[in-house]
Amino acid sequence: MNYLSTMILYGLEAFKGERTVYAVYHLLMGKKSAQTIQDGKLYCLSHLFQSFPYLKKESFSQYVKQLKDQKYIIEKQEEKDKWIVTEEGKTYLHEQLQHFPLSPYINGWRYMNISGLFFIRLTLLVQTLSHLVYNKSYFLPVSQDLKVQSWLKLFLKRQHASRNELAKQLFSELHACLERCLPKEADIFLLQFSGFQRVGLTKKQVGEGYGIDEHRVHYIQLSVLHYCLQQIKETPSSYPLLNSLIPEADSSIPLTVSTMKTWGLLKQGKMVDEVMAIRRLKRSTIEDHLVELALFVPGFSIDEYVPEQMQHRIVSAIETLKTNKLKEIKENLGEDVTYFQVRIVMAKYFS
Repeated sequence: MNYLSTMILYGLEAFKGERTVYAVYHLLMGKKSAQTIQDGKLYCLSHLFQSFPYLKKESFSQYVKQLKDQKYIIEKQEEKDKWIVTEEGKTYLHEQLQHFPLSPYINGWRYMNISGLFFIRLTLLVQTLSHLVYNKSYFLPVSQDLKVQSWLKLFLKRQHASRNELAKQLFSELHACLERCLPKEADIFLLQFSGFQRVGLTKKQVGEGYGIDEHRVHYIQLSVLHYCLQQIKETPSSYPLLNSLIPEADSSIPLTVSTMKTWGLLKQGKMVDEVMAIRRLKRSTIEDHLVELALFVPGFSIDEYVPEQMQHRIVSAIETLKTNKLKEIKENLGEDVTYFQVRIVMAKYFS
């Protein structure tokens, strides 16, 4: 059993058999569907969104089988692919989380749009400055992405400081950012960087050195990365060089790109039918965007989509039934209430 198995078990325990096992998979690998986004909020799992983007479905199925074989999970009767955690599983999960606690800094949904590009820019900058300090201008870049390479070349041309001064500033800002981390976690984060006469270690190599599996290494590195982003965003003036590496597309409200476009039209006073025509999208897609807006935009009104009296009915039904299962809630309310109306009320009041 590895750390990824623990995270899968954690997700299944949070869902409590109300979602299929693949809801956990979609959350961990970061599927940007309305259902996955809402599941993350409803079950307090948004922090794990896209936390293991490299996870393949075949591997996920193997981990689920291992959990089943260990009798840590059991499939619900007459509900295919819905699993609940057994008492043995809960005990194992508790022990694992005591040994390897969840990081308070992981925030997958908040940083999903910026963490990847920020990290690539950072690693390439570290490698480049390291070589330039030693007057070496030719090396194999850690990123083969031509857009990132071009961005960095332009970035360096715009800097007024010398290469040595930039290197000192980068070291100083990274040191200040990481000094509050546990030394072991800061080391695990830094070991992946390459520089002059130094090749960054793979997650497997780092894990072998610390006696932990590569998925745990990945989680620690992601946690430190998110911590750094949090520090930079809170006090950008303290980290001017690092702050300049953050993609400009960042927003204080984490929304998918398509939802941002729909929101822009809604703020112009466009109605749903108009947005559908302008964007050439189905009503169901626009409704997904509206649910996402209700989830993440403070003060977003849903009165236009669900009459106030109906909102009270839906809220009352959810509180009475004590479930997040859409079908059960919808059947309780009757034919005059749509699934969309249930979803957007859940997003507004229960996330």
